[in-house]
Amino acid sequence: MTDSGPIVANDPAWTAEDEADLALPARRTPALFKKLYLRWVSPVYRYLLHQVGDTSVAEDLTSQVFLTAFEQLPRYRHRGTFAAWVFTIARNKARDHFRQSGRQVSMDAIADAAIRPDLLGEIIHADRLNHLDELIRALPEGELEMIRLRYVAELSLAEIGALVHRSEEATRKAISRLLARLQRQMEDDHE
Repeated sequence: MTDSGPIVANDPAWTAEDEADLALPARRTPALFKKLYLRWVSPVYRYLLHQVGDTSVAEDLTSQVFLTAFEQLPRYRHRGTFAAWVFTIARNKARDHFRQSGRQVSMDAIADAAIRPDLLGEIIHADRLNHLDELIRALPEGELEMIRLRYVAELSLAEIGALVHRSEEATRKAISRLLARLQRQMEDDHE
Protein backbone atom coordinates (compact mmCIF):
# COMPACT_ATOMS: atom_id res chain seq x y z
CA MET A 1 0.00 0.00 0.00
CA THR A 2 1.06 3.57 -0.39
CA ASP A 3 2.67 5.29 2.57
CA SER A 4 0.26 8.23 2.23
CA GLY A 5 -2.57 6.37 3.93
CA PRO A 6 -5.33 3.95 3.08
CA ILE A 7 -6.48 3.43 -0.47
CA VAL A 8 -9.73 5.22 -1.24
CA ALA A 9 -12.05 3.90 -3.94
CA ASN A 10 -12.01 6.00 -7.12
CA ASP A 11 -8.70 7.63 -6.10
CA PRO A 12 -6.92 8.43 -9.39
CA ALA A 13 -3.57 8.19 -7.61
CA TRP A 14 -3.86 4.41 -7.26
CA THR A 15 -0.90 2.51 -8.61
CA ALA A 16 -0.53 -1.02 -9.89
CA GLU A 17 1.21 -1.82 -6.61
CA ASP A 18 -1.78 -0.50 -4.62
CA GLU A 19 -4.06 -2.75 -6.64
CA ALA A 20 -1.75 -5.72 -6.16
CA ASP A 21 -1.74 -4.98 -2.43
CA LEU A 22 -5.52 -5.48 -2.52
CA ALA A 23 -5.98 -8.05 -5.31
CA LEU A 24 -3.47 -10.59 -4.08
CA PRO A 25 -4.86 -10.76 -0.50
CA ALA A 26 -8.43 -10.59 -1.90
CA ARG A 27 -7.78 -14.00 -3.40
CA ARG A 28 -7.90 -15.32 0.18
CA THR A 29 -10.21 -12.66 1.71
CA PRO A 30 -12.92 -11.80 -0.84
CA ALA A 31 -14.23 -8.87 1.26
CA LEU A 32 -11.19 -6.90 0.06
CA PHE A 33 -12.53 -7.16 -3.50
CA LYS A 34 -15.06 -4.41 -2.68
CA LYS A 35 -12.39 -1.68 -2.89
CA LEU A 36 -11.28 -2.92 -6.30
CA TYR A 37 -14.90 -3.08 -7.43
CA LEU A 38 -15.59 0.47 -6.24
CA ARG A 39 -12.47 1.74 -7.97
CA TRP A 40 -13.23 0.19 -11.37
CA VAL A 41 -17.02 -0.20 -11.66
CA SER A 42 -17.64 3.27 -13.17
CA PRO A 43 -14.84 3.15 -15.76
CA VAL A 44 -15.86 -0.37 -16.80
CA TYR A 45 -19.52 0.68 -17.06
CA ARG A 46 -18.65 3.77 -19.17
CA TYR A 47 -16.46 1.64 -21.43
CA LEU A 48 -19.19 -0.95 -21.95
CA LEU A 49 -21.92 1.68 -22.41
CA HIS A 50 -19.82 3.27 -25.12
CA GLN A 51 -19.43 -0.11 -26.78
CA VAL A 52 -23.05 -1.28 -26.66
CA GLY A 53 -24.98 2.01 -26.54
CA ASP A 54 -27.67 0.66 -24.19
CA THR A 55 -27.69 1.38 -20.45
CA SER A 56 -29.43 -1.83 -19.38
CA VAL A 57 -27.10 -3.99 -21.49
CA ALA A 58 -24.08 -2.08 -20.17
CA GLU A 59 -25.28 -2.56 -16.60
CA ASP A 60 -25.78 -6.28 -17.19
CA LEU A 61 -22.37 -6.67 -18.82
CA THR A 62 -20.70 -4.69 -16.00
CA SER A 63 -22.27 -7.07 -13.48
CA GLN A 64 -21.02 -10.02 -15.51
CA VAL A 65 -17.50 -8.54 -15.65
CA PHE A 66 -17.24 -8.17 -11.89
CA LEU A 67 -18.87 -11.51 -11.19
CA THR A 68 -16.32 -13.16 -13.49
CA ALA A 69 -13.48 -11.17 -11.90
CA PHE A 70 -14.65 -12.19 -8.44
CA GLU A 71 -14.96 -15.83 -9.44
CA GLN A 72 -11.56 -15.80 -11.18
CA LEU A 73 -9.81 -13.81 -8.44
CA PRO A 74 -8.12 -16.90 -6.93
CA ARG A 75 -6.40 -17.35 -10.31
CA TYR A 76 -5.39 -13.67 -10.64
CA ARG A 77 -1.64 -13.22 -10.93
CA HIS A 78 -0.05 -9.80 -10.69
CA ARG A 79 1.44 -9.60 -14.20
CA GLY A 80 0.74 -6.01 -15.15
CA THR A 81 -2.18 -4.27 -13.55
CA PHE A 82 -5.54 -5.24 -12.13
CA ALA A 83 -7.09 -2.70 -14.54
CA ALA A 84 -5.64 -4.54 -17.53
CA TRP A 85 -7.03 -7.80 -16.19
CA VAL A 86 -10.54 -6.46 -15.51
CA PHE A 87 -10.70 -4.59 -18.84
CA THR A 88 -9.66 -7.77 -20.66
CA ILE A 89 -12.68 -9.41 -19.06
CA ALA A 90 -14.85 -6.42 -20.10
CA ARG A 91 -13.63 -6.58 -23.70
CA ASN A 92 -14.39 -10.29 -23.82
CA LYS A 93 -17.88 -9.78 -22.37
CA ALA A 94 -18.61 -7.09 -24.99
CA ARG A 95 -17.37 -9.36 -27.78
CA ASP A 96 -19.49 -12.23 -26.46
CA HIS A 97 -22.50 -9.91 -26.38
CA PHE A 98 -21.99 -8.86 -30.01
CA ARG A 99 -21.44 -12.45 -31.11
CA GLN A 100 -24.64 -13.58 -29.40
CA SER A 101 -26.71 -10.65 -30.68
CA GLY A 102 -25.23 -10.86 -34.18
CA ARG A 103 -24.87 -7.12 -34.54
CA GLN A 104 -22.28 -4.40 -34.26
CA VAL A 105 -22.99 -1.08 -32.58
CA SER A 106 -21.15 1.91 -33.90
CA MET A 107 -19.73 4.59 -31.64
CA ASP A 108 -22.34 7.01 -30.28
CA ALA A 109 -22.15 10.60 -31.41
CA ILE A 110 -20.14 12.74 -29.04
CA ALA A 111 -22.48 14.74 -26.82
CA ASP A 112 -22.25 18.50 -26.88
CA ALA A 113 -22.03 19.43 -23.22
CA ALA A 114 -21.78 23.19 -23.76
CA ILE A 115 -24.84 25.29 -24.58
CA ARG A 116 -24.24 27.65 -27.50
CA PRO A 117 -26.30 30.84 -27.62
CA ASP A 118 -26.14 31.32 -31.39
CA LEU A 119 -27.77 28.91 -33.80
CA LEU A 120 -25.06 29.17 -36.49
CA GLY A 121 -22.38 28.33 -33.92
CA GLU A 122 -24.42 25.32 -32.78
CA ILE A 123 -24.82 24.08 -36.35
CA ILE A 124 -21.10 24.45 -37.10
CA HIS A 125 -20.18 22.74 -33.84
CA ALA A 126 -22.64 19.88 -34.46
CA ASP A 127 -21.30 19.48 -38.01
CA ARG A 128 -17.72 19.25 -36.75
CA LEU A 129 -18.71 16.74 -34.06
CA ASN A 130 -20.54 14.62 -36.61
CA HIS A 131 -17.53 14.70 -38.89
CA LEU A 132 -15.19 13.76 -36.03
CA ASP A 133 -17.57 10.95 -35.08
CA GLU A 134 -17.44 9.64 -38.67
CA LEU A 135 -13.64 9.75 -38.66
CA ILE A 136 -13.50 7.92 -35.33
CA ARG A 137 -16.00 5.29 -36.50
CA ALA A 138 -13.82 4.65 -39.56
CA LEU A 139 -10.77 3.86 -37.42
CA PRO A 140 -9.50 0.30 -37.35
CA GLU A 141 -10.76 -1.60 -34.30
CA GLY A 142 -7.37 -1.43 -32.52
CA GLU A 143 -7.22 2.37 -32.76
CA LEU A 144 -10.88 2.73 -31.82
CA GLU A 145 -10.20 0.57 -28.76
CA MET A 146 -7.36 2.91 -27.72
CA ILE A 147 -9.77 5.87 -27.94
CA ARG A 148 -12.38 4.03 -25.87
CA LEU A 149 -9.90 3.01 -23.20
CA ARG A 150 -8.33 6.46 -22.91
CA TYR A 151 -11.31 8.80 -23.25
CA VAL A 152 -14.34 6.72 -22.32
CA ALA A 153 -12.94 4.40 -19.65
CA GLU A 154 -10.37 7.08 -18.68
CA LEU A 155 -7.55 4.60 -18.17
CA SER A 156 -4.02 5.87 -17.72
CA LEU A 157 -1.42 5.33 -20.42
CA ALA A 158 0.28 2.71 -18.24
CA GLU A 159 -3.00 0.82 -17.78
CA ILE A 160 -3.76 0.92 -21.51
CA GLY A 161 -0.22 -0.19 -22.25
CA ALA A 162 -0.58 -3.19 -19.95
CA LEU A 163 -3.88 -4.08 -21.59
CA VAL A 164 -2.60 -3.86 -25.17
CA HIS A 165 0.83 -5.26 -24.36
CA ARG A 166 2.81 -2.09 -25.10
CA SER A 167 5.01 0.11 -22.97
CA GLU A 168 3.52 3.26 -21.51
CA GLU A 169 5.69 5.36 -23.84
CA ALA A 170 4.66 3.37 -26.93
CA THR A 171 1.02 3.78 -25.90
CA ARG A 172 1.45 7.53 -25.41
CA LYS A 173 3.07 7.87 -28.85
CA ALA A 174 0.38 5.76 -30.53
CA ILE A 175 -2.44 7.83 -29.04
CA SER A 176 -0.64 11.10 -29.80
CA ARG A 177 -0.12 10.08 -33.42
CA LEU A 178 -3.72 8.96 -33.70
CA LEU A 179 -5.03 12.27 -32.31
CA ALA A 180 -2.69 14.27 -34.58
CA ARG A 181 -3.91 12.29 -37.58
CA LEU A 182 -7.55 12.91 -36.66
CA GLN A 183 -6.83 16.62 -36.22
CA ARG A 184 -5.13 16.81 -39.65
CA GLN A 185 -8.08 15.02 -41.23
CA MET A 186 -10.49 17.45 -39.60
CA GLU A 187 -8.45 20.45 -40.77
CA ASP A 188 -8.01 19.08 -44.31
CA ASP A 189 -11.71 18.33 -44.66
CA HIS A 190 -12.77 21.80 -43.40
CA GLU A 191 -10.49 23.83 -45.68
